[in-house]
Amino acid sequence: MNALERMWAALRPGGLLLDIRPAPERPWVQVWRGENVTMVGQIDDSYRFGTLKVADAAVQAVVAAGRVARERDVTFTYLYHLYSVDAWLEYMAEHWSSALIPADVIARAREALPPGVEGEVRILRIIRATRLRRV
Repeated sequence: MNALERMWAALRPGGLLLDIRPAPERPWVQVWRGENVTMVGQIDDSYRFGTLKVADAAVQAVVAAGRVARERDVTFTYLYHLYSVDAWLEYMAEHWSSALIPADVIARAREALPPGVEGEVRILRIIRATRLRRV
């Protein structure tokens, strides 16, 4: 029994299930310095895309089987705020170690936010949330 089947079995009629996960889009990296925003490039986390497709198919299967009804879909941007390029790279090494950051993206970030300069690195990740109701 897959995870969605177990969740469906645990929900009483009318119960809600919230499915929240990253969209299959590469996150953008920005550098903010005061009022200036520089888009420095994207993080390659496409290794996740296959897993996200499997999750989409699983949700579609329980909807198609009539077990849950899709009530609402929302897409929003989740922001990560890091105080320096080095803090960003440390965060990535700890939490997104499989993601690839092109060298030119790092170089542009370092140029836009040199050490000792006040600002921040922001990662913009698109998130999709779907509210499902057991029928």
